This record gives sequence, structure tokens and C-alpha cells, in this order.
Amino acid sequence: MKNFRAILIVLCIVTITYTIWSYVSYYRPETFLFHVSGGLFVGGMIVFAIGMFSEMGASGLFDGIMYGFKRNRRAKLKEIDPDYEEDEETTLEERAVRKQAARRWIVVGIASILVSYALSFV
Repeated sequence: MKNFRAILIVLCIVTITYTIWSYVSYYRPETFLFHVSGGLFVGGMIVFAIGMFSEMGASGLFDGIMYGFKRNRRAKLKEIDPDYEEDEETTLEERAVRKQAARRWIVVGIASILVSYALSFV
């Protein structure tokens, strides 16, 4: 449960915020579960998006895009300090841990969307 604490906090904050906003701003009489379902959907999509971007970052997809920016930054820092050395790259074990954490975000996001879908039928 400790691994899911941050994920559930983000999901709860987004769900509660959206539910309150939706409940206050709708003029039609809708059930409270309708608004909770919408909040779970929005929260699930946000958690899923965070997980997907984390997965892409852990898998190295952004490394090719960021290579040019890192090279320019390294050149400018070398001008300022000739003894500047770049930090070590991430190891395969660190990437595997980051991928595992990203997959938790994805699973919770999908589960939240499915629960939202199920609540929409109640």
C-alpha cells in the first residue's frame, strides 16, 4: 500500500476537486454518483497520463529528443567551468525500478476509469 500512496493521493485530490466543481456548476438535477463517476474518470485519465509519460521517460524514449539540449547545456557549462563533468547516466536497474513505478500509475489509472464506467450504469 505504501507504493500506491502518492498515486491514491493524486487520484483522490483530482476526484474530489472535480466532483465538487461538477456538483456546484451543473444546473440539471443529477445524482451524486454521476458527479463522482466523472471525477473518477478525470482523475483516472490524469493518473494514466502521468504513468504513460513516466513509462516513456523510463524506457528512454525522451533520451533521443533531449540529446541535443543536453549537448548544448554541457558545452555552455564547459565554457564556464572547464573541469565540468556530466553526471552518470541511469543504470538498467534504476530504469527497471522507474518502469515498475510507472506501471503502477498506469494500472491505477485504468482501474479508476473502469470503476467510473461501472458507476455510470448505477
